[in-house]
Amino acid sequence: MINTGIEASNRDSGGPARPLYVKGMDRLFQICMVICVLSILCMTVLIFSGVVMRYFFSIGARYAEPMSIFFTVQLTMYGAAVCYRAQAHLRLALFVDMLPTLPRKLVLHGTDLFMAGVAVMMIWYGISLAETTWFQSYPEFDDIRVGVVYSAIPGGGVVLLLFIIEKVFYRDAAAELEGEEMRHALELAEKDAKRLEL
Repeated sequence: MINTGIEASNRDSGGPARPLYVKGMDRLFQICMVICVLSILCMTVLIFSGVVMRYFFSIGARYAEPMSIFFTVQLTMYGAAVCYRAQAHLRLALFVDMLPTLPRKLVLHGTDLFMAGVAVMMIWYGISLAETTWFQSYPEFDDIRVGVVYSAIPGGGVVLLLFIIEKVFYRDAAAELEGEEMRHALELAEKDAKRLEL
């Protein structure tokens, strides 16, 4: 399990208890992070083995490219949801932050509604794409169906939609999490700075 130290700081500070839904989304976030890390690791190993096989043994690794595509799709879909929840995506908050309270809330809720629409489209069209390609197989792997690869699109859409629901209904808890992460990062930076001074 990935431990960022935030859970420990919550216990130590005696802060307010996190809602059950937010705790569930924390776990889902960690699962998606593990999927992304494993996808990057597998892609790296596959591509490296393909290069080694081709240049040192003059044997083409036919499995490397299709399996790398599989892991790339997983990384892209679940990684997008992770970036959305961590607010690591591109966004223009400068002008929104300059707005008065009511227009700012309208823009934020409009953005949430738009993102929910994107997630629903990912689910709807992703299921359609997975069903259409379910019985197609890769020439290199007869057992792996193309639809299995594309099933990450509706899966990522479901995860994204769950994170959007969390943001809409638990915006204060999300803001608190962001503040805790910032405080934790500053504490780590201060510890590193003190250690470097010694």
